[in-house]
Amino acid sequence: MIEIIYGTDALEGSCYIEILPDKYRGKCWNTSSIYFTEDNFGYMMPAFEKCYKPFDYFAFNEMDTDTWKLIMKELEVMKQYLINDPDPHSLKDVLGFPFVYSEEEFLENHQANIKQLISMISEFQTWIEEKSDSTQFISVLGM
Repeated sequence: MIEIIYGTDALEGSCYIEILPDKYRGKCWNTSSIYFTEDNFGYMMPAFEKCYKPFDYFAFNEMDTDTWKLIMKELEVMKQYLINDPDPHSLKDVLGFPFVYSEEEFLENHQANIKQLISMISEFQTWIEEKSDSTQFISVLGM
C-alpha cells in the first residue's frame, strides 16, 4: 500500500523515513512525525534531490520552509504528471525507484499504484502546508 504512516504504533522494525515538523533534536520516532516506507519515500525522492542539493537519504536533513515550498512545487509537477496517465515505462523518468525490484513491483499494478501515489502526495502536501504554519523547519530523518 502506498500511504503515509501516522504514529509509531504502526511501524515494524526501523526501515522508515521520518518527517519531523521541527529541527532534529537528538531523538527519532517522534509522535509529531509522519513516516514513509523506503519504497514510498523513494518514489518522491527526485523532488528532494532536485530542490535540496545536499539531500542525503542516510542523514538528518533539516530544511527550512522556503525549501519545502520548492519541494511542494516539484511534488505538484510529479502529481500532475501521474494524473495525466503517463506511459508506465516512462515513470522512471519522474519517480524514484530505490531498489532494483521497485520499478518492476510498481508496474505490476501500475494503475492502482499511481492512484495511491497521487493520493499520498496530496496528503503529504496538505501535511506540509499545515506544519509550515507552525514551524520554520521540517526535517527528513533518513535511514
